[in-house]
Amino acid sequence: MGKAKLAYAIWPWRLEEKGQMVQALKDVKAIGYNAFESVESAIDLFGNNAKEFREVVAEYDVWPVSFYFWQRGDLKEDYERLKRKLDFMAELGVKRMNVQGPNRKVDFTLEEVLEIINQWGELAKPYGIVPCVHPHHGTSVMYEEEIDYVMQNTDPNYIAFGPDTAHLVAGKCDPAEIFARYAERIAFVHLKDLKKAQELETTDTSRGFEVYGNFMELGEGDIDFSPIFKILDDVGYDGYLTLELDSTRTTNANSAQINMDYMQTHYYNRG
Repeated sequence: MGKAKLAYAIWPWRLEEKGQMVQALKDVKAIGYNAFESVESAIDLFGNNAKEFREVVAEYDVWPVSFYFWQRGDLKEDYERLKRKLDFMAELGVKRMNVQGPNRKVDFTLEEVLEIINQWGELAKPYGIVPCVHPHHGTSVMYEEEIDYVMQNTDPNYIAFGPDTAHLVAGKCDPAEIFARYAERIAFVHLKDLKKAQELETTDTSRGFEVYGNFMELGEGDIDFSPIFKILDDVGYDGYLTLELDSTRTTNANSAQINMDYMQTHYYNRG
């Protein structure tokens, strides 16, 4: 049991300047994390200079294991944007990237979403980097039928699955069912909780949830993680479980500590 490794998502510290990233690295390292995921904008922050980025992370001995990319609705620019950043990721030894579809409000078909995902898979393959489809609330890959369409029309040799527990629930999916369905293709995971009792009425019917206000530290919401952990155990998953909380009610460091404590008790030391 408990073969997977932990990483922490550092974008809630904000990445508008390098000092914010340094603070995030200090905080997560002090709690016991040795790995992190960042958003692709961090590559821009460092001017695509992998050497400088490496020097910063080496100082705190906490290393990137994934960068998070999202489709913006322009097939050509999405392709070129990734192409510019692959050398940076490869130089840092990163083997995974999360891929979020475009906002649902963008005039973009699911077939076009699939096209760029497949292009990204072919582009990243020579670098040893695997794009992981990341269903996300409010995007073109959100609901069960959309997840199924993309996963069933992508090649496992090029494209993996990167589910997020809270976003699956916000997309009206049963996370355990989705994890089980694509267990053999899971190569990266986001874990966060969600308080379903806080569902709000909104004028935006595509949302249903004011999701970011409903996201919680692990154990603070309504998601049952036990079956998810068992599914990962059953397939021998030993990759990264990235803990994440987009908006903390206290401090990012405190939320990271709560999440670490939960995983130590309920993942690594469970009966």
